[in-house]
Amino acid sequence: MKNSAAQVAYFMRPMGLDDVPTIARWFENFEDIALFDRNLPVPIGPEAVRESWRPALEYSDPPRSLWFVAEDADGHPAGIGGLQAINYIHGDAVLPMFVDRPARTNGLATGMTITLLDLAFGQLRLHRVSTFFRADHDATANVVGKAGFREEGRIRQAWFAGGKHHDVVQVGILRSEWLDGCERLRTDLKTNSGVQLRLEGTEA
Repeated sequence: MKNSAAQVAYFMRPMGLDDVPTIARWFENFEDIALFDRNLPVPIGPEAVRESWRPALEYSDPPRSLWFVAEDADGHPAGIGGLQAINYIHGDAVLPMFVDRPARTNGLATGMTITLLDLAFGQLRLHRVSTFFRADHDATANVVGKAGFREEGRIRQAWFAGGKHHDVVQVGILRSEWLDGCERLRTDLKTNSGVQLRLEGTEA
């Protein structure tokens, strides 16, 4: 029987303030916001979400952050991801990501990670990319582990959620490590999920 996930295709486009209402709806879920953003411990309204995102989406030259929305074939947003705190002197950036519940476990997070790392190491010519996550967030640990990120540090009990303090795990990947493993990850994504992801302005 053919895996239905093989038919799933997504398109990534730049994110704008017009996307804030969608993000605000996603972040109404307390468990989701508590996993995504350590600085937003409780759900907040659309206007507060808009103001919190405004600095990240404002134009700068060169850009200090690049955020994208992943849409399905019908144009419905399914996730967001980006590169932020981009430092062109040291050649590094931070990669955050969030996938809406209906689009989880089908390979979208892996596809977005591939696309963003290609952007970071290919077009931006960065040297390293890092990210951090709550230690009990197994889905993120799985995605970054497959992508080749390595654990670089752990901040003990620094993320409070659900009445408990959790460790914060920081991981990173170097450009050389990504180039060594990216084709394997692309093949794995195509074989096991079939997710197709295209970034605006690139060939399908």
